[in-house]
Amino acid sequence: MLAASLRRRRLQGPTRGERGRVLPGLRTARPGLHRLPDSRRPRVRCASLLALLGFLTLAILAHAQESARVRRAVDGDTILLEDGRRVRYLGINTPEFGEPYSRRAKDLNTALVRGREVRLEFDQESVDSYGRVLAYVHVGPDMINARLVQEGLAHAFFIGPGRRHNDLFLRLQEEAKVRRLGIWSSRGRFKDLKITSVHLPDPAGIDPEQAYIRIACLNSTRMSLAGYILENDAGRQFRFPGVTLDPGYTALVVHAAGVDGIDSRGQLVLHWPGGDSPRTAAGGTSYLRSPDGQLIDTFRYRGRNG
Repeated sequence: MLAASLRRRRLQGPTRGERGRVLPGLRTARPGLHRLPDSRRPRVRCASLLALLGFLTLAILAHAQESARVRRAVDGDTILLEDGRRVRYLGINTPEFGEPYSRRAKDLNTALVRGREVRLEFDQESVDSYGRVLAYVHVGPDMINARLVQEGLAHAFFIGPGRRHNDLFLRLQEEAKVRRLGIWSSRGRFKDLKITSVHLPDPAGIDPEQAYIRIACLNSTRMSLAGYILENDAGRQFRFPGVTLDPGYTALVVHAAGVDGIDSRGQLVLHWPGGDSPRTAAGGTSYLRSPDGQLIDTFRYRGRNG
């Protein structure tokens, strides 16, 4: 019944690179082109306008990147700068600790950036909710984010409005799949959907974010989530409605009541009241199953008090 209701409220057909969702979201109007009514305006005004635009462009570009030195790699997709800031690589995600190829991803990241001067390239969001810097990290002519995907040690992972290098990451991901490198090999246990994180409730109430589970689409084409199942330790299940995900994009399943849809950052958000497991405080396991009940992925997490 929910899926039918959501389909009736379907957005206008998605453009390339959008998430392909069928839930209601933010409908953005395409701005029209405004032409000058008089083409005979003085050329000096045009020259002044061009000069101003050029100055603003240079200012924006200068603000969109900076140089820094790396102290160490925290894991495959996070580094610590010498000034104490943590940088989370934009557009990609590497295996979590204990998963196949997590150690190799961290080792490659370490070899490429530790002790080096890097260039941080920013997109539309430069800081996440944890206070980490969000950036594409360059060493000389090489982008480390892209190198990790190219080696099969990371997958495309798109959160928020930034899309500057999405096409590049998807292309490199497909090439790594064809070559069956790293996570795309038999040892990497290739899958189309993956649980990438479990965010637990904060017992102290300091963390403003609600508990959630994030699911990422690793498939090469847009795929429907209809009928897929999330399950917790208590055996409670959440069955996905008729929504779709584009390659690299994610769905957030929040453990609270609410209206399903697209948030202001373009994130697909679904709601699962009662999704918390009794074992959340000590940690536990989340399970992802196909519509026919086959186990696709598991995610073991440690509790905030564990």
